[in-house]
Amino acid sequence: MRRFFLAGLILASSFALGEERYDHHGALGVTVAAGGELVTALTNNATGERGARFPLELGATLSVSNHIELRLAGRFAPGIAPITGFGGSFYAGMRDTFGYEQFKTFFDLELAVHVAPFVTIGARGGFGVQYDFLPVMGVYAQIGAQFGGALALRLSGELMVGLQFRTYVFE
Repeated sequence: MRRFFLAGLILASSFALGEERYDHHGALGVTVAAGGELVTALTNNATGERGARFPLELGATLSVSNHIELRLAGRFAPGIAPITGFGGSFYAGMRDTFGYEQFKTFFDLELAVHVAPFVTIGARGGFGVQYDFLPVMGVYAQIGAQFGGALALRLSGELMVGLQFRTYVFE
């Protein structure tokens, strides 16, 4: 008897929730990503670095329309030889998505501020694909490029894979 009651509650709650949605409208999100990055950075005295890093990223998103999310993220990126130090950076900008269903494409336009090993400020652009396997959770993959300058001239390319967790608190 308890099983039938529990099954009835689950069935009733699924009807009460209505249709599942994947549009991100009104969503506040958290992103966690990891990947690889090829970096070239040159300072004015011909020193710098060139090599690979493996960034770990933590970010937040806020949907401001059906397709546009504001994004803020920070990265910690350990390097491998010949890069000896780590990289630290912050990003702020927007993510524009295309599609209402579970599969979406997107692009990012962001301000990139690198604080280690050299201070640089510049632009970051990225393009990717996201699959929302739940209305509140999705997985994505993206490629991106960065260009910046200040104490060094920096050019990099990246491949990142991540998860986005969402809640619809502003709906």
